[in-house]
Amino acid sequence: MSQVIIHFQDQGQDFLRWQVDATGVVTGSWPFQKDVWAGLQITNLTKLKAGDLVHHNRFGEDGSIRYPIKAVIPVAPVEVTVRLDGDGYVTSSIRGFKVSCTHSAEYPVHALARKLFPDHQCQVGQLPCVREGRIDSKWLISPILEGDQHVSDQ
Repeated sequence: MSQVIIHFQDQGQDFLRWQVDATGVVTGSWPFQKDVWAGLQITNLTKLKAGDLVHHNRFGEDGSIRYPIKAVIPVAPVEVTVRLDGDGYVTSSIRGFKVSCTHSAEYPVHALARKLFPDHQCQVGQLPCVREGRIDSKWLISPILEGDQHVSDQ
């Protein structure tokens, strides 16, 4: 499994999102408690889905986090198509999100990146595209991972 962001249901805890590497080790926690959770080994990462609890092993002891999962988001580049829609531009729908704008094809892609990867900066680049029909442009959203740069670390 590739790197993922685990979103927890908000029940008043100090963390809402974890960044987890491909081996199941927590590498980031937001908005707080990075030092508490960094290094935690998740034992059920490949089976996690919305509503599940995270099971872990820390210092040789098994345990679980009592806050249910809201979503597990893969941290991988996403290709987005922008099309002309009436007087503006609208992105393709990615994981249920899409964004529109009247003045620029690039702006809705940046706004979509903020929705797809909250708290993470993203690099947005335009891809080669043949304009046909209502297709205006294609873009690649690449999240910047922990260790590179993170919004809360600035």
